[in-house]
Amino acid sequence: MIPLPFSVTLLAVLTVLVYLGFGQRVLDRMRLTSSTAIIILVLMVLGHFLPTIPVGTSMAFNLGALIPLGVVGYLLLTTSNQERQRAILVSALTALGVVLSDKLLPPDPGILDPVFSGGIFAGLVAYFWGRSRRSAFIAGILGVLLADLVAFVQLRTEQLPQRITFGGGGLFSSAVISPFLAVIIAEVIGEIREYLHRQNRVKQGGDDFE
Repeated sequence: MIPLPFSVTLLAVLTVLVYLGFGQRVLDRMRLTSSTAIIILVLMVLGHFLPTIPVGTSMAFNLGALIPLGVVGYLLLTTSNQERQRAILVSALTALGVVLSDKLLPPDPGILDPVFSGGIFAGLVAYFWGRSRRSAFIAGILGVLLADLVAFVQLRTEQLPQRITFGGGGLFSSAVISPFLAVIIAEVIGEIREYLHRQNRVKQGGDDFE
């Protein structure tokens, strides 16, 4: 039996957890219902199995990239104008971070590997620029896709003899891992800040009592 990729396994586990009611607080902050979240997760699983189609003799397009693009489109269309603008700007900054880290860091950059860097940048930027979990999720996908598009264009300009595929390689894994990693980072930072705020209020209350 061929083992499933980690990204597909992750999606399957998350789908089961959402179905069982876990993570409802995060879904509420993203303004998503459990049923909507499950549909998104299932679609992203199906995206892994879509084929790559040739476009001419030197280009190809992985149809799997359409699924995360569709998810991003849905999330952008179902939010406010302010949130939409913030998500797009956070996505652009995330893509910039991924591109720069890929160019400036050594071949083995550790946690800033392109598979994870999109999620790290998206989570940090989205939280400190609006504390938005939805923007973090959107930027985790769109930032990775934009960075892949930049790499695709650069390879095309070099006119390499082999076929170049947009959406190929580890893009699907990155587009799956990055949004959830981004939301986790934003959520953890938010929980830490809330905990410290509560502790500070308790301390101030204790001082007033004394």
